[in-house]
Amino acid sequence: MSIKPTCKEVHRLASEGLDRELSMVERARMQVHLLTCQACRNFTEQTQLLHKAMQRLSGRGGEDQDKDGPQ
Repeated sequence: MSIKPTCKEVHRLASEGLDRELSMVERARMQVHLLTCQACRNFTEQTQLLHKAMQRLSGRGGEDQDKDGPQ
């Protein structure tokens, strides 16, 4: 296992990170990759955005729903 994961592994970690807390090693490896890969930064941001939108639609938005909602 190298310190810098592949794009495929970062995509997997980004998706898994929505459902569970990543380990410190997983987070660090992902951050190293994201420093140099714009495509994976875009993927990670889009994945997080979709996850938040789905939470809002299902009524499980919690604090994020109040913070980002209309005022």
